[in-house]
Amino acid sequence: MAVATGGCASSPRTRRFPSAIFRSARHVGHSMAHRPPPGDETSALIVDRIHAAGFRFGTDGTPGALWGYMRTTHQVVDPLDARPGDVVFFDTRSRGVEELACSDRVGLVESVDAAGRITFLESRAGQLYRGYVDPRQPLARRAESGEVANSFLRPKRLDDPDGTRYFAGEMLCGIARVRSQ
Repeated sequence: MAVATGGCASSPRTRRFPSAIFRSARHVGHSMAHRPPPGDETSALIVDRIHAAGFRFGTDGTPGALWGYMRTTHQVVDPLDARPGDVVFFDTRSRGVEELACSDRVGLVESVDAAGRITFLESRAGQLYRGYVDPRQPLARRAESGEVANSFLRPKRLDDPDGTRYFAGEMLCGIARVRSQ
């Protein structure tokens, strides 16, 4: 996966993934329709990008299988070192700290701002969605500036037990970077 660094009017810390990736991803719902369950659209998009970079491997199409491949074959990076093109993993179901509990949700890092807030992309029902995770403020919904620090990754429900996690920062469990060949 190629990563673009810098840009005309961007700060030195802000990096963006090439826009061509996202234009081609808009058709995920159509091109991935033939894939069998229990696949995940975002996982399929990321697997396709890694294959396009020349890597050959197989998974069952789930975020957990992609996490297993990424953590054993590529580089796991600190959230504060994330950059565009990295793959971000979330554990939305448990509070497990073991590596195998991660992950049941995945995203593709689009950009990282100067403060370290990560913008990531997910694909659901053929549409791309942006989410945010701030590893420095995992429990904050909004930053002091008023912008979203962490997206909701699960809806709040009346019967949720105490301690239920909702924000991306609380559920962040790993970030991986494809090693260059």
